[in-house]
Amino acid sequence: MVRMTAASAAVLIALTAAAPATAAEMVSHRAFYRLSLASLSSDSEVSDVQGGIGYEISDGCDGWIVEQQYAMRVLWSNGNEMDSSDSFTSWESKDGLNYRFNVRKFRDGTEYMLISGNAELESKGGAGMARFEEPESDRIALPKGTVFPTEHTVNLLESARKGEKFDRQLVFDGSEIESAAPVTTILFTQRPAKDDGILKPPLGPHTVWPMKLAFYAAAGKAGPGEELPEFELSMDLQENGIATALVLQFDDFSLRGTLESLEALPHSGC
Repeated sequence: MVRMTAASAAVLIALTAAAPATAAEMVSHRAFYRLSLASLSSDSEVSDVQGGIGYEISDGCDGWIVEQQYAMRVLWSNGNEMDSSDSFTSWESKDGLNYRFNVRKFRDGTEYMLISGNAELESKGGAGMARFEEPESDRIALPKGTVFPTEHTVNLLESARKGEKFDRQLVFDGSEIESAAPVTTILFTQRPAKDDGILKPPLGPHTVWPMKLAFYAAAGKAGPGEELPEFELSMDLQENGIATALVLQFDDFSLRGTLESLEALPHSGC
């Protein structure tokens, strides 16, 4: 089954980008990635997939505001089609301790899920609590070591700069009514970015760290024999936190995310 929600969450985590030193140096920008079929297993019931990801991050003075639109059209081998899209808005404090989220999920043009709420951590590395307002009031404890999406990417870039090859963090993004979930990352050797004409100074092209992220079910969600990742994402990440290329790996097909447009957003004047 195609896990649209897993893909959307993965891309949000990957694209909630941070600059190479601290979150205070993050670059406000708007980007669009075109999604196209990269590979297809021989027994897949999918015949084609197309879509796109619109992503924007801006400085809200006391935190970072992220807006993301994710859309995918799946064509099945029997001729049926399915349109799926998510709209994701979040705010994360610059100290990484407070987070607000609003997620709207659509299938074939009809909204079927609204998730909203907020979360906070006692301290860096400490436990916390997620409070859901929609679809109904709920509270879920966040274990020690939980991070929010921006802090996750800050830590990834710090690990890459130190030459580390492996990273594992518990990440909460609010895309599902569940606690934080493990994300493991393999970090590869830094290399020059491909100059495709989209990356222009000062946003790029810069050297990139290729990374492969594996997203697992939250604690208590995986059943027997379901210990494998729910979803995998490969990306090239510049030192300034901008992802220049993506590959989204599903069970029986993969999608390539090609950067088609990129622009810097004006300073907030904080």
